[in-house]
Amino acid sequence: MSTRRSFLKSGAALGGMMILPTWSIGKTKGPNSKLNVAFVGVGGRGEAAVNQISKLKDEANLAAFCDVLDDGDLGQKWYKSASYSYKRFPHVPRFRDYRVMLDKFDKYIDAVVVATPDHMHYPIAAWAIAKGKAVYCEKPLTRTIWEAEELKRLAKKAGVITQMGNQGHTNEGWRLVKEWYEAGILGQIEDIYCWTNRPIWPQGELTMPPAQKVPSTLDYKLWLGVAPCQPYNKAILPFNWRGLRNYGTGAVGDMGCHFLDVPYSGLDLGFPSSIVAESTPFNDYSWPSAASSVMTFTNKRGVDNRIRLHWYDGGRRPKKIKRVDEAFLKDPRNNNCTFIVGTKATVKTNEYGSGTMIYPREKMVEMVRSKALPPKSIERSKDANNPHAEWVHACLEGRQCPGGFDYAAPFTEMALLGMIAITQPGKELRYMPRTMEFLDNPEATRQVRSLYDYKQEFLPSRIRL
Repeated sequence: MSTRRSFLKSGAALGGMMILPTWSIGKTKGPNSKLNVAFVGVGGRGEAAVNQISKLKDEANLAAFCDVLDDGDLGQKWYKSASYSYKRFPHVPRFRDYRVMLDKFDKYIDAVVVATPDHMHYPIAAWAIAKGKAVYCEKPLTRTIWEAEELKRLAKKAGVITQMGNQGHTNEGWRLVKEWYEAGILGQIEDIYCWTNRPIWPQGELTMPPAQKVPSTLDYKLWLGVAPCQPYNKAILPFNWRGLRNYGTGAVGDMGCHFLDVPYSGLDLGFPSSIVAESTPFNDYSWPSAASSVMTFTNKRGVDNRIRLHWYDGGRRPKKIKRVDEAFLKDPRNNNCTFIVGTKATVKTNEYGSGTMIYPREKMVEMVRSKALPPKSIERSKDANNPHAEWVHACLEGRQCPGGFDYAAPFTEMALLGMIAITQPGKELRYMPRTMEFLDNPEATRQVRSLYDYKQEFLPSRIRL
């Protein structure tokens, strides 16, 4: 069993490796060549990535597929397993082990999509970066804060082009909020409210389910990867891992990296100066079924240089918001929303940064008619609502993505602070981003890193380039 000390030493060794990028900033292909993209995780969100990138027929090739599940749906008929893409694209080489694919098939790959459970984002992305590949990684960028910062450091050192899978960052939402604020339409910001109906999978005081026979189509050891050994049970795969602390990041990890992007990017929130959270009961195995938190930001755009962000999940929601109808807040159909409340106006947006408007709608209509809204001054993405295409085009043009790891790491870090705060109910936490520590709370600081030791064979420190 490896120790945390040995893991940190291995991480340092990775940082000192000579990395020879095959796909980096400033390196572009010729006008008639394509980006060769490999996929780690081909079912679920991986299927969506395959679908989007396969549409870019003149710009990208499907170079390789890698998935731990060869066939079948593990009893979830709604889940598109890897076999769906395997049947659509039978010519694409297939692998089960990302290490084998990246080592043995290296010369045929320019870029890698990582669409696996959260706990494997860091090791796979780090391995791809060590091989000099451009990386697209699904949200949340990582399972822990330390992993996010480490991926940002490794990507910057290697000079590779990166992107986190966040549709909202390619959309209008955060750009409109920034333009409206700077035009004086919103006034100073008072509060931000975000709520979601997630989790829609089991969470709470769960216990580890009993062992079941591992399906012959699944390599369960590879699925576990860096995580501790746990008996296979169909209650965990392919989706319900999100609520389990060894693998997922709960409701915040799933939807926080969507909801929070509009206020984070539009108002340049940065890191909170304090966080207070509470939740329903949970344990070391599973995240809670419902939680809420308040993050306070020291920010010049706020009233008295302060902005409060209120997060609710598991069906919780605010009882009152300035300028928002009480009936709207009670309507069960409005179960995923973000409101930004200013001294002059309130903004409503959805989880993906689209449908952003001055609330209520009648006021937005009147402002459009009277031409009271400012002109669009911030550059828009040419690939709105399509971060996969934005990444491919950035790679071909040799430029970094707006949603690259320099943005994605601190953003993910900010979101994951809410998960750590849940473990310290009712306590005001003060986070120091430079040292990744909490003031006077060593237990919270301990959770900045993984609470379990990673299995070393899944980490890229063994690679020698």
